[in-house]
Amino acid sequence: MIDFGKILKRSWYILWNYRVLWIFGLLLALTTGGSSGSNSNFRFNDNNNGGYNNGFDMSQAPEFLQEFARWFEKDVIPLFENPSQHIATFIWIGVAFFLLILIFGAISAFIHYPSEVAVIRMVDRYESSGEKVGFREGWKLGWNRRAFRLWVIDLIISLPAFLVFGTFLVVGIVFLINATNRPGDTWVGAMIATIGCIFLLVFAIIILMVFLRLLRQFFARFAALEETSVGESFRRGWGFFKQNWKSAAVMWLIMVAVGFGVGIVTIVAFFLLIPVYVVLLIPAALAAAIPGLLIYGLASLFLSWPPALIIAAIFALPVFFTVLFAPLFLLSGWFLIYDSTVWTLAYREMKLISNASAADVPQVPAETA
Repeated sequence: MIDFGKILKRSWYILWNYRVLWIFGLLLALTTGGSSGSNSNFRFNDNNNGGYNNGFDMSQAPEFLQEFARWFEKDVIPLFENPSQHIATFIWIGVAFFLLILIFGAISAFIHYPSEVAVIRMVDRYESSGEKVGFREGWKLGWNRRAFRLWVIDLIISLPAFLVFGTFLVVGIVFLINATNRPGDTWVGAMIATIGCIFLLVFAIIILMVFLRLLRQFFARFAALEETSVGESFRRGWGFFKQNWKSAAVMWLIMVAVGFGVGIVTIVAFFLLIPVYVVLLIPAALAAAIPGLLIYGLASLFLSWPPALIIAAIFALPVFFTVLFAPLFLLSGWFLIYDSTVWTLAYREMKLISNASAADVPQVPAETA
C-alpha cells in the first residue's frame, strides 16, 4: 500500500510553499458548489388616510417604497391571485431563470474545469521536476481539451443519479396517484410504502454518488495527466482503481475525516471572522455596485425601476457576498487544493507501485523453433 503519512505531509508542504495554487483554489471554491397564493387582504391604499389593512400606514413611508408597493400590488399580487390567467407570464419567468442558470453555469464551468486541470498538472510537474510556474503559465496548463473532457466526465457521472431519481420519482407519483383512489387503510399503507421508497432511493443515490466521486479521482487524473480520451479515461481509471482499491479506500476514509475536521474549523472561523466581515462591507458594496449599476442601467431602458432593480440585485448580490465572505472562500480553496494534491500524489505513488509490480512479473521466454 502507499505511504499515507508521507502523502499527507507532502501535500501540506506543497500547499504552503506553492502560493500560486491559492489563486486556483479560490477560483475552485467560487465555482464549486410550492408557491402559495398571496392573501387578497394585502392591499395598498393610495388614500393618505389609508394604508395596508394590517395597520401599517404606507403613506408615512418614503416615496420610493410607496411606488414599489404600488408596483407590487399591481403587477405581482395578481399573478398569485389568479395564476391560471397568467400562465404565459410564468412561462416567460421560468425561461428567464433557466437562461440565467445557464449563463452562470457556463461561466462557472469555464473557470472551474481549467482551474482543476491546472492544479493537477502544476502539482504533477512540481513533483516531477521541482518546477513552479506562475498563474499565466498555470492557466495555460488548464485551458485545453483536458478541461472539456473533465466536464464531460462529470456530466456522464451525474447521469446515473438523475436517471435513477427520475425513474423512482415517476414510479412513486404513479403509485401515489393510484393509491389515493383507494379508501381507508390502503391509502395509509401506500403513503408509508412511498416514504420508505424515497428513503431507500436517497440512500442508494448517496452510495452511488460517493463511489462514483471516488472513481472520478482517477478518471480525472488520467484525462488531465495522460491526456486520454473520455472513454479511455473511464476504462483505464476503472482498471487502475481495481488494482489499487485498498489504498484508494483508505485514502478516501482519511480525506473524509480531514474534510470533517475542516468543516468544523470553517464553522468556528465563520463566527471568528465577523469583525473582518464588518471591515469588508464597504469594499463588498463598492464591488457589487459596478455590475449592479450597469445591469440596472440596461434593464431600465426596457422596464420600470422596480423590476430593473430586482434584476440588478440578482447580478450584484453574488459579487457582494463573494467579497464579503472572501476569507471563507480562501479557506475552502486551501482545502480543495490540499484534497486535489493528496489525490494527485496518491495517484503518482499508486502508479509507481503498479509499474514496479508489473516489472517484477517474470517474462516467459518465447519458444524457439
